Amino acid sequence: MRTIQFYFRGMRNQKGTVLIFVAIAILCLLAFVALAINTGYVMVTRNELQNVSDASALAATRQLGVIYEPMTYQQQQSFVLSGNNLNAVRNAALNVANSNRAGQQNITLNDADIIIGQWNAFTKSLTPTPNQPDAVRVISRRDTSGPEGPISTFFSGIINDDTANVNAISTAALTGESTAWPGGLPLPFGISERWFQDPNFCGQHIRLYPTCPHEPCDATTQGCGGWTTYTDGFFSNQPPNANKLQDILINLRTGLQSPYTQAGETMYEFTGGTLSSAFPYMKQLFDDMRVRNDGIYDSDNDSNTWTTKVTIYNSNTCANPNQDQEIIGFATVVITQVLEAPEHIIDGRVLCDNVEPGRGGGGEYGTLGSIPGLVQ
Repeated sequence: MRTIQFYFRGMRNQKGTVLIFVAIAILCLLAFVALAINTGYVMVTRNELQNVSDASALAATRQLGVIYEPMTYQQQQSFVLSGNNLNAVRNAALNVANSNRAGQQNITLNDADIIIGQWNAFTKSLTPTPNQPDAVRVISRRDTSGPEGPISTFFSGIINDDTANVNAISTAALTGESTAWPGGLPLPFGISERWFQDPNFCGQHIRLYPTCPHEPCDATTQGCGGWTTYTDGFFSNQPPNANKLQDILINLRTGLQSPYTQAGETMYEFTGGTLSSAFPYMKQLFDDMRVRNDGIYDSDNDSNTWTTKVTIYNSNTCANPNQDQEIIGFATVVITQVLEAPEHIIDGRVLCDNVEPGRGGGGEYGTLGSIPGLVQ
């Protein structure tokens, strides 16, 4: 009997222990719920801050594009961001940020968190500089370094954590032009991507003909491109040959417009070889275009040269492009002379770091558009 009484007495003593375990379990459950809610709130705020950074960086970089648009190439190359222009870029970022909310607060950017400089598409890095800037990085904050401070979390009494630090970074840049509107490519020639893989291509002399007949080729001394008859079916249903090219060269002088071209989508017909029969017409086109100085077909004020745009096509070789090629961007070239027989040569140089009105988002080479894109 004593043994039985002891057993029941022991069972009665365990009731308090069960209550303790239940209480601990409830606290743990509440802690997990609080942690889940706080984590979700932090993630939502982080997304809101990312939107603020993206929009602010795009707005500031677009202001850079607006500043560049009316400039000549020479003015762009010597441009230093300062004074009212600097204030305009910074204010564009500040105004957009302050018009948006994150963690239930409008965001004020720190001056040090608006970083203006040059974007390197190959290293994916931003170098802060006022000299010819083409990119803006913005850091938006809800942390101890930001004017609004950290975000307040929920159920702080349960998990002993009443604030959280959150920030977001975004970089926008003026990137390669992505489109050429009808008439924007009045020189039926394209340059291989291979040419731009030489880190010293800026301002470099290029001989648009003769192209290197086969690899190995030296992109710094040889031609590195080919004649194009634009898109399939453009102007006539002829195959891409000397006769079609000749007809195109003649009609470009009298109002024929090159087709709308989208980098990364449009395919161009290319044809190689000397095509010597086309050179007299190329010379006539050059002589007509170089004196226009109209800012449309001829983008300079020098009647001895023709500054215009050509395509960049997707190829890792400088050999003659005797087939359809994908267009990946656009380059600005200055044609200095066209020599007929027996030389059959088009001489020029490739410009870089120039900005023209238009949308970016194209390739990593060539002319930049004044409408930016996010790069990081």
